[in-house]
Parts: sequence; C-alpha cells; structure tokens
Amino acid sequence: MVAGGYMVARDSINDFISRFQVEDYDGTGGPMVQITIEPGDTGRDVANKLVEADVIKSFEAIYRDMIAADPTIFPGVYEYPSQIPAARALQLLLSNTNKVVVQTTIPEGFTVAEIIPRLENDLGLTRADLETAIENAMERLPDAAVSIEGFLFPATYTFNPGVTADTVINTMLDRMAAELDDYDLTLKESMSVLTLASIVQLEGLIESDLFKISRVFANRLDRNIALQSDPTVKYYYEGSIDSFQEGMADEENPFNTYYNPGLPPGPIASPGSLAIEATLRPAEGNWLYFVSINLITGETVFSETLAEHERAAELYRQWLRDNPDYD
Repeated sequence: MVAGGYMVARDSINDFISRFQVEDYDGTGGPMVQITIEPGDTGRDVANKLVEADVIKSFEAIYRDMIAADPTIFPGVYEYPSQIPAARALQLLLSNTNKVVVQTTIPEGFTVAEIIPRLENDLGLTRADLETAIENAMERLPDAAVSIEGFLFPATYTFNPGVTADTVINTMLDRMAAELDDYDLTLKESMSVLTLASIVQLEGLIESDLFKISRVFANRLDRNIALQSDPTVKYYYEGSIDSFQEGMADEENPFNTYYNPGLPPGPIASPGSLAIEATLRPAEGNWLYFVSINLITGETVFSETLAEHERAAELYRQWLRDNPDYD
C-alpha cells in the first residue's frame, strides 16, 4: 500500500510539474519559413505567428523573454529557420537582420523609359501595373505635365515583398516632394524647375560644373537665347536618332531647343539633388556657352563670347581627332 501510494503521488507530482515545463526546440533548425508582421502587431501577435509558422515550439518559450527584452518590432516580412530554440528566434527578432526586402536603385538622369524596366526587374512589378499607377499619380503633378517624366526621384528604394506599383510610384513622388520642400516648392509648382534641372543633370559630368551650366542656361533664358541643348533634341527620339544634324533641323520636335527658344515642354529625365540645387542656386557668372573638351573626364570650358566658345569647341574637335575610337 505504501509503495502504491508513492507511485500515485509521484505521477501526480510529475503531471503537475509538466504543466510548467516549457516546450522548446533544441536543434539547429529546418527549412526556412516566412512570417509577416503587420502594422499594429503586438509582441503576443508576433509570438503566436512564430508558433504557427513552426519557428518555435511554444508560445511560453519566447513570450516572457520577449517582454523583458521589449524589442521594437517593425512591420514587414521576416525569414526564420523552422524549429529553432526560442532564444535563437528572439535573437533574430532583436537583430532585425532577417527582414526580407526588395530593393531598386534609380540612377540620376534616368528617363521613365529606363525606370520602368528597372522597377519591373528589381521589384517584380508588371509594366501594365506601373503604367496604371503612373496614370493614377498624374493628378499630383503640375497641370501642364504631359507625363511623369522628371518627377520620379532617383534614389535607392527598399520595399517589402509584394509591394504594389501604386506604392512604388507614390513613394518616388513623395521623395521628390521632400526634395522640393527644402526650397519651399511643391510638386504642383515644380514644372519649370525640374525641366531645367533635368537638362542640367544630363549636360554635366563634374559636380561643380552643374552650377555653372545652370548659370549658362539662366543667362540664355534671361536674354531669350535658345538653350541649344543636345540632350533635349535626343530625348524626342528616345536615344535612337541616326543623324543629330537632322534632329537639330527637325522643327516638329517640341524638345528641339536649337529651334525653339525657352524651356522644352517638360523634363527630359529625373534630376537628382545636386542638379535641383544647381538650378535654383546657379553660380555667378556671365557665361553664355560651354563645351566639354574631354568626353572621358568631363572637363568643360565656359565662355562669355562666341569667339571664346569657338576656340574651346576646336579643343573638343581636336580631342575627337585624338580619340577616333571613342563612341
């Protein structure tokens, strides 16, 4: 009777203790799984999602330590090995190194024709969705804007997987709006600034020259002298012009700044921060001309008179003769 009573008591005690034992994995982990943390998710929500995804074995294994650690939890998609100890899962949560993102980089001077394929490839979006998103976003632009060209700010963007085209396009517009806000400008007011900035962006290679180039164009606009910018002529043909001389003679090209005085109808590319700053804060000077005399280094000569410019242009032509293989 004594022995039997001991066995019953031992089983009852073990059953009582087991209620307070925490179930936890102790292996190195299995296949990778993903969980999505939504805005507003609490620590309890995250712990439950880790259990549901079989990252950890039990809620109790992580929740108390999570409360003690009080982590800042950012919404997004996170990747974990399955069936790992709760301590390791918490370490990953605290490090924030396992977040899954998609990323794209838009260089300064890219056109919409170049941006869309980049977004398709990097973010897994479709051209149709991007074109629809662009159409939806046009209401944010100046009334005179005929396209979104020049308004998508060039930068590196990071998104959660599955990001929508609308979110991407509006994020790029928001970034441009933030840039313009530094100069007390809005997107609706930015047409002429971004148009000139896009030309400055494509004309300059050396950063300090952008401010001088901006001054040349400002001086020409003030005197009603045609801008005579090669990139504007080429833009109309999407870079596929066979003869630039024929392009300059094309009077039907609204972007032909050799034939049409003043600014073209809109931007020709996406200007970056420096080009925008140079446009709004040009260098002081009386230059009316500039020409690059080395297409590799971007060395540029600025001139006040046509005679000076012709001498500089001869240096450019000599460089071409010295570098016959340059494309």
